Order: sequence, then structure tokens, then C-alpha cells
Amino acid sequence: MLKTDFDKEDSYCYDALMNHLRLLDALIFIIALIIIALSFIAFGELGGRPEVHVRSSGKEWVYDLSVDAFATFEGPVGKTTVQIKDNKVRVVDSDCKNKVCIAAGWVSRPRQWVICLPNDVFVLIEGSSVEEDVDDTSY
Repeated sequence: MLKTDFDKEDSYCYDALMNHLRLLDALIFIIALIIIALSFIAFGELGGRPEVHVRSSGKEWVYDLSVDAFATFEGPVGKTTVQIKDNKVRVVDSDCKNKVCIAAGWVSRPRQWVICLPNDVFVLIEGSSVEEDVDDTSY
């Protein structure tokens, strides 16, 4: 007679195999939870208000993106002026030669940045997006 179904009683290692799989499942689940927890620690909070982080000459300043402001930072080649307006930020003026940082224009989304390499000024937006639109990556 041909058997088509798996019979638990006929298998002498069924219990050992199922216990082994349950142990591996639990181990994989614990490892996944550890990876998730570490990613939250490494990448910071997933929410919060968007902030402008400006790093210059080894120091860092933090500004609220929703508050309009001007700030000037001293660097190796002179001054760099940053403007925050209408939940956007840009470099308005810089004493650098090529003015690439000024040409970058406005940035408004988290993880967008502007840098003035000659003057050692780095402007970065961190936090969650003000507007909950679909971004161009997922569109």
C-alpha cells in the first residue's frame, strides 16, 4: 500500500526535528529583534521635528527648520551665510571661490544637505518631513 501523507507515528525523528526547528525559529526571531533595536539606536528616532544641523570648524549648531533665520559661520576662507525660510534652507553667501554651495539652492527634506568644502561648512536637514507627500523615490 502506497502512503501519500506524512505519518508522525512512522517517523522516529519527527519530534527531534520539530524541537530543533522551533529552537532555530526562536533564535532567528531573537536575532531579528536585536538587529531592529540596533538600527533604531544607530539611525536615531524616526520622527521628530525637522532640524537644520550646521557643522563648521569642528563645531555644530542646530536650528529649527520651521523658524526663519539667518546665520553666518566663519571658515578657513571667510564667512558663509545660511538662510532658513519657509521650511527650507540654503547658503546665501560664501567667500569661497566657485560658489557651488550657493548654486545648490534650497533643500527642504530630511537627509538633504549643502556643503561648502573650501570653507568647511556642512548644512544637513535631519528629522521627519514636514509634508507627508510621496517622494520621488517611491513615486
